[in-house]
Parts: sequence; structure tokens; C-alpha cells
Amino acid sequence: MADKIPYVDSIGDSVHTVIRPTIAAILGVLIAGDAGSLEQAFAASTASVTALLSHLTKGGLRLAVNTSPEPVTNIGTSLAEDGAVVGVTLLAWQYPWVAAAIALTLLVSGLALVYFLLSRIRRGLARLRERRSRFT
Repeated sequence: MADKIPYVDSIGDSVHTVIRPTIAAILGVLIAGDAGSLEQAFAASTASVTALLSHLTKGGLRLAVNTSPEPVTNIGTSLAEDGAVVGVTLLAWQYPWVAAAIALTLLVSGLALVYFLLSRIRRGLARLRERRSRFT
């Protein structure tokens, strides 16, 4: 429920910046099982980097969404995230490669969207500072 409350979700995201990639690395090693140490290291680092990128995407999008003054956007974004996770997880059960492709597409799209939104927010803040400096 914390991810439905503006700014509380950002605090949780900052804590999870360490937790999520670490857990993903552990899961990567466990999934690699009895593979050689190089394969385990590759699985751990791939899982950890993917989790970190995914987490930074989510956190960046949520940070951009938190700039809107009303709570509807935050709740809607959270519900959309929950739905995407459930959908891709259920799809992975039967069609793991399709789910992986969808997850990769969502990750790349999300990173591009974060970049776009944060650049727009920075540009807007720069305009506000410029206007404010004209009047003072």
C-alpha cells in the first residue's frame, strides 16, 4: 500500500535500491545451480544489473509521477505496475521467452520514458527559476 502514497513510495524505493539488486543476484546464483563459477557469476551479475535497471526505471517514473499534485495519477500508476507484474509473471509460467521479450521491451520503454519525463521536469524547473529571477 505504501506505493500508492506520493513520496512514501520514493522513500521505499530508496531503501530497495540496495535490497532488490542484491536479492536478484542471490536468485541468479541459485538458478544457475551447479554451473561453473563463471556461469554463476554471469547469472548473478546479469540478474543484479537487470533488477537495478528495472528498479531505477520504476523509481524514476514514480519520481516523475509524484510531481503531479493529485493522488489519482500515483494510484493509477501503482495499479498499472501491479497489473503488469501479474500479467508478465502468469505469461512466464507458460511462455517464458515471450514474457522475457515483453519484460525487456517494458524495461527499455520505461528507461526511455524516465529519460524523457525527467528532462521535461528539469526544463520546467529551469523555466520557473528563470521567471522567478526576472521578478526579483
